[in-house]
Order: sequence, then C-alpha cells, then structure tokens
Amino acid sequence: MLPLRWFFLLCAVSLSFAGVSAGADSPMTEWKDPKGAVFRGEPAEALGPLALFRTGGTSSKFMPMRVLSPEDCVRFYQAVAGRPARAAKWSEAQGRATAEFVGRLVRSDGGKLKPVDLTGLPEPELLLVVFRSRQSGGSWLMVDNLGPFIGRIQRVYPGRVATVFMSTWEMGSGGLSLPSGRNWLIVDPKKQADMKLMSRFVPGGGFVMMLMTREGVPLFGAPANDVVEVMRFVDGASDMLWQLNPANPRTARDRAHYLRAVRPVEFAAGKTGPLLLADMFRVEGLRQNGIASIEAKIAVAADGKVAGVELLPEAEIPAPLRPAMIEAIRRSAAFVPAVENGVPVAGSYDYSFKVGPADKQLAADAAWVNGEARVEVPLKSWLILKPVKVPEQVFGGIDRVGSDGTVMMKAVTAGDPNKISKASQVNSFNNDWFTEAGAGSVRPSAGDKQEVDGTKLVWKKVTPEDALVDFLGNADIGDLDYCIGYAWTEFESAADTDAWLGIGSDDGLKIWLNGELVNDQWVQRTSKLDDDVVPLRLKKGRNQILIKIQNMKGRWSFTARLRVRGS
Repeated sequence: MLPLRWFFLLCAVSLSFAGVSAGADSPMTEWKDPKGAVFRGEPAEALGPLALFRTGGTSSKFMPMRVLSPEDCVRFYQAVAGRPARAAKWSEAQGRATAEFVGRLVRSDGGKLKPVDLTGLPEPELLLVVFRSRQSGGSWLMVDNLGPFIGRIQRVYPGRVATVFMSTWEMGSGGLSLPSGRNWLIVDPKKQADMKLMSRFVPGGGFVMMLMTREGVPLFGAPANDVVEVMRFVDGASDMLWQLNPANPRTARDRAHYLRAVRPVEFAAGKTGPLLLADMFRVEGLRQNGIASIEAKIAVAADGKVAGVELLPEAEIPAPLRPAMIEAIRRSAAFVPAVENGVPVAGSYDYSFKVGPADKQLAADAAWVNGEARVEVPLKSWLILKPVKVPEQVFGGIDRVGSDGTVMMKAVTAGDPNKISKASQVNSFNNDWFTEAGAGSVRPSAGDKQEVDGTKLVWKKVTPEDALVDFLGNADIGDLDYCIGYAWTEFESAADTDAWLGIGSDDGLKIWLNGELVNDQWVQRTSKLDDDVVPLRLKKGRNQILIKIQNMKGRWSFTARLRVRGS
C-alpha cells in the first residue's frame, strides 16, 4: 500500500486514460496545483480530504484540500454546491456516472443475463468499473483475482462501492465467460450505445480497471492484463479508499481546512453544530478494556477545541477507566466548530459509540484495506517439500458443507488394505509427519532430505514470482494431481506486532506460525490474490511460517503477502 506521503504526491498527477478523446462537459477555470503551477479544470466534487477536478473527458486532477487557499475553498464549494446529493435509491441517481447505469445493469444467473432492480440499492458513492474491449489482451482468469478484493471492500465499506463490468465483447458467445456472483453488476451489451460518459473509458485493447466517483471522475486506474497489474490496482485502490474513509484520522487536517472555510458561507443565514472529523478510538482497544459503549456530551469552543467532557450515566465504561476516558476524548477529539449566521461559535456535541460483538474476519479484512496493514514484509524465498501423493478417494467423499464453509468428509473404507497405503493416511490433510514433534520442529535448510513414510523428499528453495509459489514447476498438469506439499519460510520482525497474511491457495490450506496452527481449511479453489486475510501476532526476532497445500486436480500453487501494522 502506498505510504501517505507518496499518496499526496501522486494526487497532484493528472490521471488520463487512453481511448476516445473528448473534451470536458463544462467550462474550465484556473486553479493552482501543489507546486504553484496553474491548470484549468472543472471543480467536480469535494471528496473527503481531496478537491477533485475534471480536466478532460477521461482525465482528472485531485489534490489535498490544504493546497487551496481559504478563498479558493469557497470558490470550489460554490462551484459544486448545485450538484445533486447522493440518492437513497440508485434508481433515482443523478450522478453523471451512476445515472447512466440505471436501466442498463444485469447479473449473470445460470449463464443468462437478468435485469437488476436498482430500487433496493443505494446510489454508490464510488464505482469500481472493469472495462474490456473486443481486442482483449488479457484473460478473465486475471480479472478473477479481483473477486476477493471486491468482496472485502463491500464488507468493509457496505453500500459505498459498487462493482460494474462493461465489455464491448459480446458476452456469452464463446469469447468471454460471464463474471458470476452477487458482487458483479454487468452492463447489458445491448444498452451501451448511448452511454456517452462511460463509453469514453473503454480501452483500445485489453482490460482496464478504474475506481471513479459517482460523477465519473477517475480516482485510480490501471490496466489489468496479468496478475501483477491486478495486484497494483488492488493496492492502489485500497490506499485511495483509505484516504477517502471518514474514519481516517490522518486526513482530518485537510477536511478541517476546507470545512472551516466553507461552513461560514454555507450557514451564512443559519446555524449548525460542531462536526467531529474522525473516529477517536480503535474498537479492538475499547473491547480489550471492557468498554461496551461511550455516551458523552462534549463542549466545543469556537476555535474547535474541546472545552469540556461529560460522560453520561448510560456509558458502559468500567469506573476506574472513566477519568482516563475523559482525558482521552480531550486529547484525541478533532472538531470544526459550530457556526451561526456565518460566525464560528461554541457548541455542544452528543457523542455515542457502541462496541459491537467481535468479528475477527471483518477486523482482518478492514486492516488489509483501510490502512492498518501498511508495511510490507518481503517473503523473499520459500523452501518447498513435494510431492506427497494421496489417493483420489481421500478427496472424493464429501458428506456435506456446513453454513460456515466447513467440509465434512465421509469415512473411507478400504476393502483391500493395499489400495490405501500408510502414506495416504498419515499424510492426508488432517495428519502430518511432524504431528508428534509439532510444526515448530520443522526448521529445514535447502537440500535437506525428509523421509515421509518411506519416501525420501528434498527441501528445495524457490523464489516467489509476484507473491506466487507454484508447486507444479515444470511438471504437466495432471502429473501432480492428488498431492500434498509444504512450504516454509523465515523472516525477521523488529518488534512484537500485529500482522496479516494475505493468502490464496489451490487447494486445501493449513498455516502454522512459529509452530502454532493459525488457519485450517479444506477447500477446493483456484489460487487468488489475497483470497484470505489471516491475522497473526509476530514476535520480535525470527519468525517461521509453515504452509501445507493439498492439491486436488489441475494447478497447484499459493500466493502469500505479509504486512505489519504501520506507525
């Protein structure tokens, strides 16, 4: 993910996408960028900490609000004040981009395209659009790596981001498989001709992914013709979403700069209360301290500083922590003041925060996309041990799949004991040669030999290619069906810290960290980028990860990316 300092440097760079050359829809006016250079652009939207400008039919420019003078903040506000507000129903959307999709969206159901009822969906704040031209240079397998990311951002930012697939290729005719699942909306190919705004972004060839506003202003875009390009897009889009997240405390300065300038104009003949700029607390920290809810009345001075804090009786905070909570609110709360008839005044803010039940997976997903998991830890090489052959019948007896995804296997009875060897049983998914000694005893070096039920295998060093470790190597698909393999790596951590492992596997997966089993799932799937995000706790010094991948048929691989909490 891009560090914040680099993000703001990139904000000043104009985004432009190849395709149809078209002018902007409104007259341009002059503005200054962070370096003081003059550019011409149409104010499009004040989005979080960013001022967005449309600079052409398919290009934009955006920069931190603090770059604008207070006078230019007011000029920007007046230019965008007449734009329609975000609609409660997508069917009533008036955003330039979102309105073009009304009546044109379908979903794939059993290979057939069926209309989508947009009356039950809110108008999205942002759109993630995948464009594909007839002259495609990529494959759907690459774009399929977007699936985990799309599901993740829809869980973390519910209702904010909609994912749309738009193709000039006639779908379902053998040239393109249809993206399936509830996460994907598809533009009906028969209704694209009069989409004047969105058709501008269709590339001359291949796939292009784009994150844009409901007004059709591009925020981040990239080609998507291989996994590396998908990875770059996923990381860049995640960083952008985090910058736009109202809960991000790092952007409070920019939002405060803009709001302090424009609220006196907006409420020149009225009044409004103080506005809290960012969440004050991490839910995990509150939960660990036994805090179930915070209810407080906060006095905010005319300069936006906290003048007083009163915890209300209904606040569920252990008595010994109440004084510390009052002090924490004083220190961490960031406000813009109340305004009455164009003048900042003192005001009162009612703060209410409920700590819901723990959801470890949602917390891990949020950390991966919202900025907590900021620092990449390179996993430069792995030692792999393969292949441990397992008969097909070990895989074939699925009894049922539980609602939580747990796979229940039928018992396998061997009429002839020679048909299922000791290796088949000991090295099945639920058993390992090191079971008695523990996973922590596995400390291989390249070239070490490991005997597994009479078969001698060798640990071999491999260098991942774009986070992918391929167990097939030079073998043909089919040569290594029904096999088990292991991968081991070691790395250094500067401190005891939270970490997250983004991993995809083909197929079944087990993960041990420093000898402790932290993930165990028997699944049949293709290896996708960050399919799972597994929370970890690293220790200071050397840490070891051991992974077991059980292949059913076809490709056999995993992808792994490790991140730790940034400062």
